[in-house]
Amino acid sequence: MGDSARLTVLGSGTAVPRADRGTCCYVVDDGAGTALLIDLGPGALQRAARAGYDLDTLSAILVTHVHPDHSADLVALQFALKNPIPRAGRGPLALYGHHALGLLRSRLQNAYPGWLDIGPRRLAFHPVEPGPVEIEGGIAVQAYRIAHHASSLGYRLTLADGTVVAFSGDAVEGGELIDLARDADLLVLEAAGPDGAPIPGHLTPRRAGAVAAEAGVRHLVLTHFYPPTLDEPIEVRARESFEGRVTLAEDGLILPLPG
Repeated sequence: MGDSARLTVLGSGTAVPRADRGTCCYVVDDGAGTALLIDLGPGALQRAARAGYDLDTLSAILVTHVHPDHSADLVALQFALKNPIPRAGRGPLALYGHHALGLLRSRLQNAYPGWLDIGPRRLAFHPVEPGPVEIEGGIAVQAYRIAHHASSLGYRLTLADGTVVAFSGDAVEGGELIDLARDADLLVLEAAGPDGAPIPGHLTPRRAGAVAAEAGVRHLVLTHFYPPTLDEPIEVRARESFEGRVTLAEDGLILPLPG
């Protein structure tokens, strides 16, 4: 995919189907051979392949939590890897997430008897606790517990040049979210519900801006928009407290890093 580091937005929407927005997922590519896919909602793998990141290209997958709009493509992933073609001659694809993701994987294998049974030589699941995450390649990863669901984790990625990209997943305010985002060059933060009708367990544009301001973020990328939120002046609301750069995520958006 070239030699420049970039963030690619593969999906910026929610569980509500829209023609222009898939469920939230992203790729961070350091331009030096490491490409991390964040989240596995429905269609994530197909959108990754369309952007040039097939199962042979991806270095690892990070899942923020087990809600279906962030994990449903775990079925497609396992079924694809049962085929001998993907990653032929390569090591296992590494999958990281809360231990509940491993339980979900086992239950899905029971639901599809035999069809998703693949050994660790094809897919290696690594349960994640808050703290450093051991990932091969040129990107350092730190996980943070995030207030949303018992399985929720945020990920802070540090590239070899020191660029920091943080992903909240679904979230509400809390000290862990501020720690995740502290002084990040780029924060990908959800703003799911409109400020006038917030959605429980999620941020709004105004509240997301306040989080970014408190954390001292340089560039705020807002994402995970439910349809009513798209009718609101999202950037205006975020800028009520945040003075840095604001980008509204769209499917297919590519941002250079640092950017």
